[in-house]
Amino acid sequence: MFTIDENGIGHDMMTVRSTDTDRFFKAKIPFFFTMLQEAAANHSTQLHCGIPELVARENKTWVIVRAKMMIDKLPDWGDNVNIETWAEQPFKLFAPRLVQGKTDDGETIFTTISHWVVIDLGRRRPIRPDEALKYFTLPDKELRYIDPDIGKLRIADDFQGTRLPDFIPRTNYYDTDTNGHINNISYVNWLCDAFPFTFQDSHRLSSIDCHWVKQTFDGDDLAVETYSTDVDPLNADAPVFFTRIVKRNEDGTAVSVFEAETEWIRR
Repeated sequence: MFTIDENGIGHDMMTVRSTDTDRFFKAKIPFFFTMLQEAAANHSTQLHCGIPELVARENKTWVIVRAKMMIDKLPDWGDNVNIETWAEQPFKLFAPRLVQGKTDDGETIFTTISHWVVIDLGRRRPIRPDEALKYFTLPDKELRYIDPDIGKLRIADDFQGTRLPDFIPRTNYYDTDTNGHINNISYVNWLCDAFPFTFQDSHRLSSIDCHWVKQTFDGDDLAVETYSTDVDPLNADAPVFFTRIVKRNEDGTAVSVFEAETEWIRR
């Protein structure tokens, strides 16, 4: 059960289910983003600023723009992940949220720094971050603080280097949300789908820095482009990849809708 303490820190616990695991009974990468979304949703809902209530009351909605996640270990099927989440002071145009997951013994499983905005649906523009954060109690820095400045996402424009075959995702009903947009987690699913099975058998993701650039809808013509500056990244011990999901227009042009840098290590 999600609770909020006197310092404004939200607490929850999620158990890794069989459907959350890969073929090694380890938590799948999209499950980490499920925990991020659930923590944000539960925290805001308890403070009466969750998406359904915010849309109905103020015609506004939360949107995640950026997230950097460091994964220290993959929990096993049946393990508990004890979650703490809190809001930070505004950073540039964003309302930052921190989410950490730990084992029952207090060992860190993952840490995520995420940047959010509240969009005024009528004006189609974000509101000021201090206004978006007015619902939350921000913990003292001495108690909880992680710098929300995660730097500029390092994505090359020309895609030089080793390039994997493009992956063409096929959207389904469960990829879409109530507005018909493609769900944030679907992009992460497609990022992972672009890698060969043999690579995912031998490696696991240790960090991901991603930027949701533009909204997409069911029926959009999308392609996942993946490349690395390593010569033989699929056989390297600690390869780094760059992923770009593009929407291909009828005139032949392509626009980026999602970008990410991922670091991997051997299992």
